[in-house]
Amino acid sequence: MVKDIIELLETRASWLVLAHEKPDGDTIGCGAAIARLGLRTSKRVMFACPDPCPPRYAFLLSDLEMSVIDSIPSNFPGSGGVIVCTDTSTAGRSVPGISPGAMPCPVINIDHHCDNEMYGDVNWIDADASATGEMVTELMFGSPWGIRGDEATALYAALVSDNGGFSFASTTIKSHDCAMKLLASGASPQMIADELDSSLAVEDLRLWGAAMSRATTFADGECAIYWLTREDFARTGTSRQSTENLVNFLLRIRGVKAVALCSELAGPDGDGWVRASIRTRPPRSAREIAAVFGGGGHDLASGCTIKSSIEEAVSMLRAEMERHVSRPAADR
Repeated sequence: MVKDIIELLETRASWLVLAHEKPDGDTIGCGAAIARLGLRTSKRVMFACPDPCPPRYAFLLSDLEMSVIDSIPSNFPGSGGVIVCTDTSTAGRSVPGISPGAMPCPVINIDHHCDNEMYGDVNWIDADASATGEMVTELMFGSPWGIRGDEATALYAALVSDNGGFSFASTTIKSHDCAMKLLASGASPQMIADELDSSLAVEDLRLWGAAMSRATTFADGECAIYWLTREDFARTGTSRQSTENLVNFLLRIRGVKAVALCSELAGPDGDGWVRASIRTRPPRSAREIAAVFGGGGHDLASGCTIKSSIEEAVSMLRAEMERHVSRPAADR
């Protein structure tokens, strides 16, 4: 599979590299590394995403532009090009217009989500990888091009932002092996940590305070939830980008096994929508909880969108979380 992808990239003159909607460190880091690889090998490159880059990851772009687009450009990459989607489990999470078998050029789908919909012409899916950054690291070290320091930095950031700084259950020996290679290639853990951990604005903290003031445990202390309303975002002058990693704080409560953050959004039709971020500890499955509401992701980190008021969404999610943790592990 890696050889097939390398051959495609070598023979295509134009690369359209796509990050997924509401981009995180994994998709931006992987996309930035691949885009830079294309530029230094004299390819025509466009790096794009349906949504802007969160401030936390802006350092990964520096000399690189990530365009915000709402459709595949009509003139790029063209029949002689290739589209590369990173860390994107479904075509619906990418730029509108990705359609299996209907694109003017091949689509490469590189991802580590176990529920990937295999929408590419070439699908490389490794659900055992702690981050898609592991896979792109393997790709670059297996290629004739090698890896440059700024690409190593982007991929190291992809790793640590998706596997919790090597603390999540998804972390493996391979994760650390990738990190060793990236460090040897010029990635700076201190610089990356400083950028990732020193990116909050005071407005973000005020938003987080609103959520934390509502923190509630239930199911005999095995579950916890908090939420944010549209008024919270308006009052603090923030957006949903400011909630990244906020859900993880609930896992610090002693004894919890399943947690969730609900964020009220303005839906496309003007009605209320709620985005839920769900995290669990083994053997509980965040993906199974999210699937009840049409969502998905990883076993321990998933999300879903619920079309309802914030009150209804919190109530429904609480009920499902409680049902989930009340069942014996063998029944899931």
